Amino acid sequence: MTGELVLLTGGTGFLGYTILVDLLKHGYRVRVPARSDDKIARVRAASSIVALNPPATQLMFVIVPDMAARGAYDEAMQGVDFIIHVAAPLPTDHLEAQIEDAFVTACVQGNLSILRSAQNKGKMVRRIVMTSSTVAIAHADFYSDAAATAQREAGEEVIRGPDTRVSVSAPPYKSQLHAYCAAKTASLDAAESFVREQTPRFDLISIMPSLIFGKDELATDTDSTRMLMYRLLPGTGSGSDGQDNSSAEQGEIAAVGNAVLCTDVARAHVRALDPDVKGNQSFVLNSDVKWEDTVLIAKKHFPHAFESGLFRPGGPKWTTVPLRWDTAKVRDVLGIDLSTYDVMAKQVVGEYLEKLGSKGR
Repeated sequence: MTGELVLLTGGTGFLGYTILVDLLKHGYRVRVPARSDDKIARVRAASSIVALNPPATQLMFVIVPDMAARGAYDEAMQGVDFIIHVAAPLPTDHLEAQIEDAFVTACVQGNLSILRSAQNKGKMVRRIVMTSSTVAIAHADFYSDAAATAQREAGEEVIRGPDTRVSVSAPPYKSQLHAYCAAKTASLDAAESFVREQTPRFDLISIMPSLIFGKDELATDTDSTRMLMYRLLPGTGSGSDGQDNSSAEQGEIAAVGNAVLCTDVARAHVRALDPDVKGNQSFVLNSDVKWEDTVLIAKKHFPHAFESGLFRPGGPKWTTVPLRWDTAKVRDVLGIDLSTYDVMAKQVVGEYLEKLGSKGR
């Protein structure tokens, strides 16, 4: 149903912005909390927003300086029919001794903040769609020790689905990755426990994507695409530290073969608002990928980048570790056929080349 008002948190970020565009295209009115006027201006200036040219009655912004604060969203709840909660207040500057609070506590409180505001102030809210992650329902060791995972699962078809749940790992955490996974697990558990125990008037849908690939309209340089691709495509240049990040010298790499296209994830969030989709359920979004196919895909779509020497044909020996997910509900319930890695890699490499070209490279 169009014309209904959606409160979209995280709408000034990569995934949130893509969801915003999808919402506007499907006729929803959208209110976007943002931390600053600069972030609002960047969204308004983005190409898809300029092309859509939504009226002020369809696209609205509200300043929320601290999205993790209790009651942060209270005023933004007025007249809201749905909430899509993408924002994850994960800090980037912290001490190892503070790693539990920096990741787990912040992420849990972010989810509880939006749920409490919806319950106390969102008198019209019927559904909240939350962005979770596949890392919330698989232990961090699957990602941090991919080679060991490959050995454990060799010859087995291990499948995890939207109803899979794991316990929250207790601190101390071995790394930021382990803390991040624990934060996602804890925040999913907190949200589901809130709905189960508080029985609010609204229901909850959790969207669980794997690694998200896709074009980032808000990016102003090649940093976002380079950091995704430099290990996959030899010769994508130096990192921010000025060192050569070419993957040709990185030897053998083992990594879980999970990824999903950003526009597919956005479509799932918006499609989940439809009344024919039952509430209080979850959806896993993932396409199985082989990272070693990246060079072949790039050669097929961008042969000139290899002919010019920008990309090199060599590279590390990749071992793609299969981590299987049941995504059938995405197709059967949401009606979405998830894109292949060919589509993802083409978008990301294409954006990288486009931004290099705009800089005169």
